Amino acid sequence: MTQENKPPKKDRMAREFWVKPNWSIDDLDDKRVQFELTDPKITVSGVGVFRIGQRPTGEQHIEIVVTTAPSYWELRDHIFTLRQRHADQIRKHPDQSIAEFQLIA
Repeated sequence: MTQENKPPKKDRMAREFWVKPNWSIDDLDDKRVQFELTDPKITVSGVGVFRIGQRPTGEQHIEIVVTTAPSYWELRDHIFTLRQRHADQIRKHPDQSIAEFQLIA
């Protein structure tokens, strides 16, 4: 595909965030996850909660939400949106007292 035939970058990026996981929406939505996401420039880790959107085709939009409280009056959500390579690495956590799922990708 030539450069002029490619969809705009924003559209390509949006498509990358719809994935086909090995888990159902009921398995993941609102469940705790311990995660470590690595990129060549940064690594983020912690414990958050899955938030899932689903298309009629079954594709899912998977986010990990980590809520912090920088002050008494304020709550701040940090949202990490997963790509297919991340979704493929979701596993049951070996220690269910920490989180239901684990993701190291």
